[in-house]
Amino acid sequence: FLFNVARCQWKQRYSSISSQRKMGEEMSEQEKSLRDCFAKFDANGDGKIQEGEFKRLMSSLGGFSSKEIKRLFKEADTDGSGSVDWREFLSWIINGTALKGMGAKGAASFERLLNTETQDEASFVESAQMGHNVTEYLKKSGSKGKSRTRKKTTTKAGCDEFGVPADHSGHRIQWPMTPQGAKDLLDHFLHNGSRKPLHARHVQLILDEFVASYKSRHPKPVIETEVPQPEGRLVIVGDTHGQLADVLHILYHLGPPSAQNRYLFNGDMVDRGSQGVEILLILFTFFIADNESIIIHRGNHENEDMNALHADNGGGFEDEVMEKYGLSVYRHFINAFKSLSLASVINKEIFVVHGGLTRVKNLTVDYINTLPFQEYTAPHPMSTNVKEQLFSDLLWSDPTEYEGKYKSDRGVGIKYGPDVTTKFCSQNRLRFMVRSHQVPEDGRGFQKQHNDRCVTVFSASNYCGDGGNFGAVIVLSAANFPRYEVFEHFAAPLEELPAIVAQGDATDWNQMSTSQQRDSVETSRAARQEKTFERMIISIIEKKPQLWAYIIRNSLGQKLKAEDFVHMMEQQTDGDHPWMEAMEVWKVIDANGDIEVTKFLNRWVVKSESAGYSSFVNDAIKQVYEAIVAMDMDLSETFKMFDTDGDGTVDLKEAKQVLEKFDLGLSSSQIDRLLGQLFSTSSVITTADKARMSIQDFLGHFTMVYSATNNADLPRWVLDTLGQIGRLIVKVKAPGAPDATPHAAAAASDMSKLFTEIDTSGDGILQLDEFVTGIEKLPGLEKCAVDGVPLSHAKLVEISKILDVTGDGTLNYLEFQQAFQLKGQGTTDLENSLVEDLTTLLFRYRVHIRTGCQFLDEVDSCKVLCEEFGNVLRGVNNALRSNEQGISESQIKHLSSALAVEDEDGQIVAYDDFLRSFVIVDTETREVIKSFRG
Repeated sequence: FLFNVARCQWKQRYSSISSQRKMGEEMSEQEKSLRDCFAKFDANGDGKIQEGEFKRLMSSLGGFSSKEIKRLFKEADTDGSGSVDWREFLSWIINGTALKGMGAKGAASFERLLNTETQDEASFVESAQMGHNVTEYLKKSGSKGKSRTRKKTTTKAGCDEFGVPADHSGHRIQWPMTPQGAKDLLDHFLHNGSRKPLHARHVQLILDEFVASYKSRHPKPVIETEVPQPEGRLVIVGDTHGQLADVLHILYHLGPPSAQNRYLFNGDMVDRGSQGVEILLILFTFFIADNESIIIHRGNHENEDMNALHADNGGGFEDEVMEKYGLSVYRHFINAFKSLSLASVINKEIFVVHGGLTRVKNLTVDYINTLPFQEYTAPHPMSTNVKEQLFSDLLWSDPTEYEGKYKSDRGVGIKYGPDVTTKFCSQNRLRFMVRSHQVPEDGRGFQKQHNDRCVTVFSASNYCGDGGNFGAVIVLSAANFPRYEVFEHFAAPLEELPAIVAQGDATDWNQMSTSQQRDSVETSRAARQEKTFERMIISIIEKKPQLWAYIIRNSLGQKLKAEDFVHMMEQQTDGDHPWMEAMEVWKVIDANGDIEVTKFLNRWVVKSESAGYSSFVNDAIKQVYEAIVAMDMDLSETFKMFDTDGDGTVDLKEAKQVLEKFDLGLSSSQIDRLLGQLFSTSSVITTADKARMSIQDFLGHFTMVYSATNNADLPRWVLDTLGQIGRLIVKVKAPGAPDATPHAAAAASDMSKLFTEIDTSGDGILQLDEFVTGIEKLPGLEKCAVDGVPLSHAKLVEISKILDVTGDGTLNYLEFQQAFQLKGQGTTDLENSLVEDLTTLLFRYRVHIRTGCQFLDEVDSCKVLCEEFGNVLRGVNNALRSNEQGISESQIKHLSSALAVEDEDGQIVAYDDFLRSFVIVDTETREVIKSFRG
């Protein structure tokens, strides 16, 4: 089935390619996509896919055995030449041969290869835009109100001249910094990693000194440098992304930075990995010790908007620094990023830049030098200013094998062809260019493109712990310039490096790398799958509002065919995920091929471990019920409101239409979430087109929420008595009622009949004396006792007054029902459902809430005033798309108040603690599967 569907789709997409090219039409997007895919296989750029190239790429996808890969190559190589040219590759795709026999997992992996969008960095644009919108709202609304006092810090007795306590157990730097001092720090991180960090005072000293020194030495965006003479070399390092082991491997293998062993780090030293701080401190100290020893470029990740994202979404550096040092030090790092260079020209012949070339015609190095590169870490990604677009292109662009310039899938930058590279090199009298920014798809650490005039170097081996790729550096020597060597590596785990380095000259770095890569293949694949599934779980959580809205809108039942469920997930969530594979691994498909929708969506939830938030949750649940009770409707009016077509039942759409009429303090998506849970019970009647529930059952399930929360505040004797009476009511069988022990929903039906019986006036409202008289007639009431004493008339009168929530001397049906509602199975789920949508919203936009709070937090305390926190939430509301539901004003006020504590400046919210309190829980195992505390 999968093969036939995919073959049909691919044939539709690509069958017109040949005819289009014959007609001389411009290359279609489909052909561009397919030619990009061909280029991924053709690693050496000779226009043919060799068997080794084919094997490397197919192996990296996973899901293919060596035997399958060999067979697939043989099928593609129709002329038996030992290689596959463009014509054979195109035929292989169009005829469906590429998919035949691959199996579902292999086909899915291959299809994902054709869709090469870099999801994290594409979503970055939307995230950055929203962050900017929040801060703009705060600026315009004048949200910076009462100024707060920065706490003064004084050097305590027993501290050194930098304010570092004598008992600090971490490494101590010596000042002024020397090459040996930098080497000592390198050795410290080799043996300790981040276990024994530098003191914050030392870090700030290094950062401040680096910024002043680097700006003085390199005041322009482009550095003119040379390979050190007479016998020196220059080492170009690509992305390292917080992977300290790679940096240590490179520096100990090729020697530490010096004037004769110069390094050029080509950006993206941070994010994704957890040790970007240590990498930067190593590089900065070597530069301070000798400003001829190292050049440091800015990449697209030396960018505060990117750093603000979680590591799973492509960021992580802000979280890393906040965990290790706090907001003040993080702001020092951001200041350092603003000083980093954008590009270099080596010996006037080689251009080095992180991303690539730009949309500007006739681009020159002189023009790049006019950019205002020290004003910000990076321009706004959607800027229309020409120079800011040029700036972004240099950090974000990628080469492609077809000529011209095209929009990038990343959302920022462009794709540029070999003609663009040739023109740039010719106009600027350059031999070739070196860039980084991408993992070569063949698993190597480097890639040559554009007739060898565009060389990619990527230095983070086993990228993100599951890439399985080699890293590499490019070495230019004075003796052989402009020829260069490529040193590939696969770094050992950090804990194994000290022993390897200790071997000195006996270390066989190449053999060690080969062994490490071979041993990591299976673990990398397993880690890649685990990470993919984790990202899918987070996607499910963040998209629950849309998923529930889809279910409500289509009045879907509780079970969907697996194919229909996967279709829904693909439509409503972001990214290209292997949903069917995940469903099989998670074992959620039953013997009939169905998936229980609510059970699946309830499996993973996001919660906050903040005590203040828990208090807010309880208040929110009470508010919803009391809003309905306050309507003070009689029984017939209540039923009529929900039962709009008079058939005694209510469906999802009808229920939503009515609940939206109340001032419940809930958004539309929050109502969707509540109804989704209410309609997940066994009392739901699923017809061919709709899921329905009797009106009594609906009200019965709804009031279970309140009885589990509001009644918790009642005196113990009242709770005990209500429980006894409630059990008596369950035992009172209405005519025709089943003999089986009734569950909570059946009790709701009995409850409505009992209400009618004791409403002797027939007006749909119980006077308090009617209530007392009716309850006294219940069979078995004489057995009810309060603290061992039989229940008296006076006690019943007292209870009736307590239950009169509206205080008007009467009880409406909902007040009556909630009082005696037994807490049945699913009550906890209902409680969670009322607030899950709000929790999900706060979790999804935690980055932007933090951005707004940091904008207002001028004293770097990770705290803001209560009213400022409320304004940030309003800013998030303002930045949401028109079709997204925000946080109600009532919820903003209640949440801000619940999180606030008294401080010398007033009511203060510790926003960073709150935003790091989220955890993802598997409700089946009750295990926390992910925490965001760092």
